[in-house]
Amino acid sequence: MTDFTQAQLAALTKAIATGVRFVEQGGKRTQFASITDMLALRDRMIRELEGATDAPKRPLANGSVFLKR
Repeated sequence: MTDFTQAQLAALTKAIATGVRFVEQGGKRTQFASITDMLALRDRMIRELEGATDAPKRPLANGSVFLKR
């Protein structure tokens, strides 16, 4: 069983997509050192949530959601 929720995953994913390094939820603010740390946590959350719901496994995205130019 996981301690993560879909709402936490959604909030983290939104923060990553907007390029901020913090997440506010339930009156608490969590600051991350880097987007890389956020991506690693997001991937862990996905794995744990999928394991908790027995959802079909899908490969996690490699690297960043941002394009390097």
